[in-house]
Amino acid sequence: MHLSQYELDLISWCALSEPGDALTNLIWNEFGPEALESVKKQDFETWRNFISESFPEYLSELRSMEERVCLRLPRANAHQLVERGIRWNARPVAVASLPSVEGRLSDLGEHAPLLIWVAGDQVALEQDFAGIVGTRKPSVKGASNARRLVASLRMPIVSGGAIGIDRAAHEAALEFGLPTVAIMAGGLDKAYPMENWEMFHQIVRSGGVLMSEMPPGAVPSRFRFLQRNRLIAAMCKELFVVEAALRSGSRNTANHARGLGREVYALAGSWASEQSQGCNTMIKEGVAKQYVLDDPIQIEPSWTEKRVQDALRAGAKTPSEIATESGVGLKQVKSIMLLGGKTCN
Repeated sequence: MHLSQYELDLISWCALSEPGDALTNLIWNEFGPEALESVKKQDFETWRNFISESFPEYLSELRSMEERVCLRLPRANAHQLVERGIRWNARPVAVASLPSVEGRLSDLGEHAPLLIWVAGDQVALEQDFAGIVGTRKPSVKGASNARRLVASLRMPIVSGGAIGIDRAAHEAALEFGLPTVAIMAGGLDKAYPMENWEMFHQIVRSGGVLMSEMPPGAVPSRFRFLQRNRLIAAMCKELFVVEAALRSGSRNTANHARGLGREVYALAGSWASEQSQGCNTMIKEGVAKQYVLDDPIQIEPSWTEKRVQDALRAGAKTPSEIATESGVGLKQVKSIMLLGGKTCN
């Protein structure tokens, strides 16, 4: 792989950074490869003057950023990173060399990546994508809905490569011959989770892409997963949340997508289903529009269901206890509990 000195310097610079790091982006965009020379010399006066005058809101972060890039410099060897990437069929691609990708990621402003690592056909990244995300622990119906959604949309799919809804969406895309992109939180040689490695290989072999803004060797972490979500949001034309808990990475992705002006949809589910609470809440709050695969679902409990819910909150556990506490008939209680996926003893 032939790379210019500028490209090698960009690879090294991005290896010093963290996902969504606006400060390192601002400095590179202003100084280019000279920024890397400043790190090697540990001379940051020009940085400080530039940030102080043009972006004073970032001045408080500059000292810790200077320390970080100096500590990381010994492992930011572009040649070694490229060689390591090649062993995993991954190569660095400047975002500016992919017009459609650059257009979408530029919506992230100062937090847009300058470089991505790609395994697979990078041309596939230039298409319009539907983003599909959701819980790692879906219900049987949720996983089925993810596959049915892909069949309904018949669009290239972007997701996060996780188990659960992500995996169901990627596998459905493969089944229907649709390009699919899995965006990783760490280096492509650290693609996570391990149980999805065979699927990752299938994605690449089928003309899809594994993509990351992190260099080979970078370990996925909670922070990097949350930052990865902004890339899923930016890469898609519209985002669909299939199942999600009240607090979830999917909600984080939906918030990114909405902030970027993407259309956000969620599939409603039973009010009693924990996997649907996040989707239902997003619909009720106007964060997402309801997407209907079958008949519209009532996302608010009926008065009878609310009485059962109140009984559960009061500590009732068995159907008999719930019926006694709520005053709802035992048959109705069992029906409501089954609808919510709860065990009836």
